[in-house]
Amino acid sequence: MAARDLAAAGVRVLILDRERFPRYKACAGGIPRRTRGLLPFPIDAVVEESVHLFDISVRNSVRFVRDSGRPFLDMVMRDRFDALLLERAEEAGAEFRPATMVRSVEETGRGVTVRGEGFEADASFVVGADGANSVTARSLGLGAGLASCAALEVELRLPPLRRATFDHTVLIEMDYRPWGYSWVFPKEGALSIGIVLPDGQGRAMRTRLTDYISRLGLSAAEVVRERGHNSRFRRGGEAIATPRAALTGDAAGLADEFTQEGIVYAIQSGRLAALEVLRAAGREGDLRSYERAVDREIAPELRAARLLGYIGYGILRRLRGPWLGVAPSIGPLWKAFFAVHRGESSYHRELQRIPLLPSMAARRLGVP
Repeated sequence: MAARDLAAAGVRVLILDRERFPRYKACAGGIPRRTRGLLPFPIDAVVEESVHLFDISVRNSVRFVRDSGRPFLDMVMRDRFDALLLERAEEAGAEFRPATMVRSVEETGRGVTVRGEGFEADASFVVGADGANSVTARSLGLGAGLASCAALEVELRLPPLRRATFDHTVLIEMDYRPWGYSWVFPKEGALSIGIVLPDGQGRAMRTRLTDYISRLGLSAAEVVRERGHNSRFRRGGEAIATPRAALTGDAAGLADEFTQEGIVYAIQSGRLAALEVLRAAGREGDLRSYERAVDREIAPELRAARLLGYIGYGILRRLRGPWLGVAPSIGPLWKAFFAVHRGESSYHRELQRIPLLPSMAARRLGVP
């Protein structure tokens, strides 16, 4: 989004990517409905299904379904969604150079130099939207100390009648230790099924995902593709900007530790980066103002999500029985969850409705 907004403002923009578009990207592809309010154009053309049913299970125990009444998630394939974002950036005037492997980013006093295989470019500013394994971050010493987790995803193709049993429904299975969950997200003619766990559990990940697929009765389904990926989380004051460079999205660790969702924050941070580039260019300033903008506009929500994750997974670990007994019937909990995903509320706002809980829980759980 930074490229589109800057090009629309008349800035000369070059987009570099190591792939040719459209390209597959490992991602569950569930986009909260609030994403629509962050974009200056519709995304209906690439939405494969909208979800209003939330099917939650705890391994070998409880299963229940909550109906949000209205869609709270849109399902997309990232090749089509990302191609749409690129198309809008090019329409605004950005230039795209595909199949360009960036090797290093060097900051100078008056700009940056980006080098790749047979390629070199100078720019006034660079926005690194290059994911959890960001070359921009490594080159400039940014993002050091970010926490991380790992995910493994498969895409299964099913016969139409079998696929129809998952219509408009997201499935989540919890009770992995110390935290994590498996998911099923419906797409056109297929399902994205995956698991997310803390770093260090890679060996167990494939076995647990295979077991989950078996419990769903889908072991015989056609596997279209399988891919793993990492997510990173900015929990404190980790540097994500220099005078001439800014990291956005996964490169900056801007993902939700409650659900591990990151597309909302990628779009939000991209638009913030564009604003700060325009301001820095106009006043001969620097992009460290972007880091302050993230701390002001995004960090409070991510901290609230992190606190909810600690509370939710902590209760499930320590008070499993009572949690399973009451969770299905706590109407305000699910109403708030759906409202956040539709953009009608926020994690931060919902936590503030419970006096003293955020500060007490943070101290008790040691949430940074």
